[in-house]
Amino acid sequence: MQIRVTDQPAYLLHRRDWKNTSLILDLMTEDYGRVSVIAKAGRNSRTKSLYQPFCRLSISWSGRRELKTLIGIDGSEIRVNEHLYLPLLYINELLCAYLPVQEAMPEMFQLYDKLLEQTDPQFGERHLREFERSAMTLLGYMPDTAVESGGGQPIDPEEYYRFLPTDGFVPAGVNETNAVIGKTIMDWNQRQYHKKQVLNLAKIVMRSIIDFNLHGKRLKSREIYQQIKSRT
Repeated sequence: MQIRVTDQPAYLLHRRDWKNTSLILDLMTEDYGRVSVIAKAGRNSRTKSLYQPFCRLSISWSGRRELKTLIGIDGSEIRVNEHLYLPLLYINELLCAYLPVQEAMPEMFQLYDKLLEQTDPQFGERHLREFERSAMTLLGYMPDTAVESGGGQPIDPEEYYRFLPTDGFVPAGVNETNAVIGKTIMDWNQRQYHKKQVLNLAKIVMRSIIDFNLHGKRLKSREIYQQIKSRT
């Protein structure tokens, strides 16, 4: 276990108060995966503006235990459009729940970095679904959606299927709950999110995978996001 790490690229995923003036920061780092550090007197620090999400950080810490001690922080804020703030907080909570502790996942770091560079004024649900899919693939939870579960036969565009989070797509009757025609699955694999049925399928599948592997844990930001969307 490392004792001291300096100038590590990182993003803040979550923060919480600790004792009177300190903070515990949950970070996604480029080379060490998810790391938690104590920022002593962080709430009164001159650098407290950096203890926020959506800042590109350079972090230094020390310590042998799982909870490290922050010894240096620098960085700059990324300007995020206001309408992206809540969806990105959902992504942060998702990563905080799923990223293994102190296990390097540079591909995930790059995926998140690219997401924060998103300037598309039409950023919306299709971007979230695609990030979820990419993240679950990197974490090893995403089954092969191009073939039937078990037999390995290619998805037939004229047959119907239903999705199981532990298996993938299995043959189904046309009247079964959440049954989807193979053509829609193939369109999803081709990222044709402009089609409403593709976006609906992506939501069903990704919700199924994420919820199953959370083992009953609920994502607060998702609930808030849905409440706000229902009012608009």
